[in-house]
Amino acid sequence: MEYDKVLPIAERLVDLLQPGCNRIEIAGGLRRLKPDPHDIEIVAIPDLRPPHLIFGNPVYPTILDKLLASLARGDEDDLLIHLGLNGPKFKQFAISQDGGQHWIISLDLFLVTPPADWGVLYLIRTGPADFSHWIVTQKNCWGGLPNGYRVEDGRILSSSNEYIPCPEEIDFLKFCHLDWIEPSQRHPMWQRSVHQIAVHQVAKF
Repeated sequence: MEYDKVLPIAERLVDLLQPGCNRIEIAGGLRRLKPDPHDIEIVAIPDLRPPHLIFGNPVYPTILDKLLASLARGDEDDLLIHLGLNGPKFKQFAISQDGGQHWIISLDLFLVTPPADWGVLYLIRTGPADFSHWIVTQKNCWGGLPNGYRVEDGRILSSSNEYIPCPEEIDFLKFCHLDWIEPSQRHPMWQRSVHQIAVHQVAKF
């Protein structure tokens, strides 16, 4: 679908899910201003508190789960969802604007829950995929992540399991010795270090 048609749907979903989240933002191709995004990607920090119980109503673990159930029932006139995957950290569903006659696009909802950091997951899920792969790859393998560190469970850890907090994307970028990069300008920068080139040249002889 075209960007101008997908963006209003994504913005509507953000508005509807906002009450169940401490933070929620559009990511993926839409955030990168991709002209023809093939899906919607949203990153959110869910409010993990359960909703207020109302006698006779179903019990939901979180407010977000209650909101998603409402959308799956078609309580909103303009949107209906069909949940395909409903895990604790990742939910995927199809979206319809005509009561389920046509499922027009899918949504990937990534949830930032402990121990994950917003800055790490939001940057990775903004993409594109090759940039995300590059930045979580160590420099000694031509990537962007400092040697001796890894990304695990949505956070940065050292080889000794020292935790590097990244509450925002810029914290992740600065840790990788990078300045701010606009989402639409994010591209992998694979390159060998001088040491790697020297080792490669020696190995040829």
